[in-house]
Amino acid sequence: MTEMKGLSNQRVAIVGASSGIGLATAEAAAAHGAQTIMISRSQAHLAQAARSVPGLARTIAIDMLDRAAVDRTIASLGAIDHLVLAAAGDELAWRGRITDLTSEQVELSLDKLRGYVNVTRAAAPLIRDRGSITLVSGTSAVRPPAGFSVLAAVNASIVSFGKALALELAPIRVNVVMPDVVDTPRHAGNRELITDRAASSPSRHLGQPQDIAHAIVFLMTNPYMTGHTLVIDGGLVAA
Repeated sequence: MTEMKGLSNQRVAIVGASSGIGLATAEAAAAHGAQTIMISRSQAHLAQAARSVPGLARTIAIDMLDRAAVDRTIASLGAIDHLVLAAAGDELAWRGRITDLTSEQVELSLDKLRGYVNVTRAAAPLIRDRGSITLVSGTSAVRPPAGFSVLAAVNASIVSFGKALALELAPIRVNVVMPDVVDTPRHAGNRELITDRAASSPSRHLGQPQDIAHAIVFLMTNPYMTGHTLVIDGGLVAA
């Protein structure tokens, strides 16, 4: 029987690692023996976050929208085994009816896809044979609430992006994780909204970053998983 590969001595680069799902993924990967490379925009936030990550985590501050900086910095990493793209802004703050959205809200929503494309383009040549890429999308891709038209389009495009990459980059494995709202610091100002949403889910559980990190580690370590979108939403899509 073929067993799932572990992460011992493998190099895992995580974009969006200073908090939330990205930080939880760095913690989980390091706990499984990985050498973690934590990437985000703020070096100060990364330094603080790295204190909770086992082992010696490397931290790199970069704006994933700055293509030249991304190309230069990612190239300096050398070979990696896994790439996780978990960077996201405060999507709840960018929601609104399409006729009411400001140009800034639209651009901020689209930045997620732009950044993912920039980093993937730079990192793909560095990923070792049979390594993996995991993209974090969102359930608005398949069940958009009111006010999420542009965000839904972006998250759906990330799903399609992941499927196409799974074919294009094979045997590098590419998967998408699709969580619903997760209890992260970005949603501190919308605590009532997210707790109400969790209470209406079949699981009656407010998703935690560790719930999503657990799934990401599974996708990194299972050699038979590629081209898949893994929904982790407390049952909201099914309800």
